[in-house]
Amino acid sequence: MSKILTQDEIDALLRNVSATETVQVEEEAPTRPIHLYDFKHPDRISKDQLRALRTIHDAFARSFGTYLSGSLRTLVDINLLSIDQAAYSEYMLSLSVPSCIYIVSSAKLKGSVILEISTEFGLMVVDRLLGGTEARINTVRELTVIEQSIMSRVVDSALSTLSEAWRNVYDLGVYVESFESNPQFVQIAPASETAAVISFDIIIRDTSYPMNICFPYFVLDPLIQNLSNSWANVGTKRLKKREFEELYNRVRLTELPFTAQLGSTKLNMKDYLTLKVGDVIRLDQRTDDPLKVWVDGKVKFWGTPGISKKKRAIRIARRINNLEEIVHE
Repeated sequence: MSKILTQDEIDALLRNVSATETVQVEEEAPTRPIHLYDFKHPDRISKDQLRALRTIHDAFARSFGTYLSGSLRTLVDINLLSIDQAAYSEYMLSLSVPSCIYIVSSAKLKGSVILEISTEFGLMVVDRLLGGTEARINTVRELTVIEQSIMSRVVDSALSTLSEAWRNVYDLGVYVESFESNPQFVQIAPASETAAVISFDIIIRDTSYPMNICFPYFVLDPLIQNLSNSWANVGTKRLKKREFEELYNRVRLTELPFTAQLGSTKLNMKDYLTLKVGDVIRLDQRTDDPLKVWVDGKVKFWGTPGISKKKRAIRIARRINNLEEIVHE
């Protein structure tokens, strides 16, 4: 029969084990940085391409801001906020109702692009062009057909500036295909399609207005194939003094058609067919009214007729204002 240990013997054995036992501590593995990755919406645009896109649209923001400052006769700053990649459906859900959504197309692109402008900004621009102040619009509503027509001049200039910013990469040649105020009726890409959303902030005095450009990936893909590190400096290149002088001289020597319109009228077909030598056609303009002066097909000045050195001449009275330019466009 085995011997039964007393309590004192058990305590002695435990003390010996504690004294001789060595505890091995495993070294912790070095921590590695963890990056979040969305397998549902993977990034399809590289960092270098995003950098080039930012440079291109920075140049667009500066040029378009300069145009708006001249048209609205006030200081306008446009800042590029971000370039995000998101599902097309997520972007459309973020838009408010009503919105100013311009569907932009090009004969050289596979699909369409969205130019979305704040409705408040659109109403403010219309009010400013018609002689009002840049006071903030308190009531947000859809743009009327007449307001859309006035706003189209600004949007066309924005698209022209955007095409110019992309000129060294791709000849966009974009134009407005249609206008929508409700995002639910805009479907230019599948809901799950990845889209690049380029966000801007238009600042006029103390008020800011958002503006976004949405490129579906299948539209942007042919464009970004031309983007590389070499395009990182697009829009930041400064002209040398000699190059600037050459461009300046070329512009000064450019010849433009310059005409003055004495007046106009409308004739029905019966009167037209009975016209003969000596008939007097009454115009819709008085003899003391100023004449429209056309430069390259656009009304730019008001003038008065006269004679200079035995030749018919016209004296420039004043430059037309923005409202008159819209009316006579």
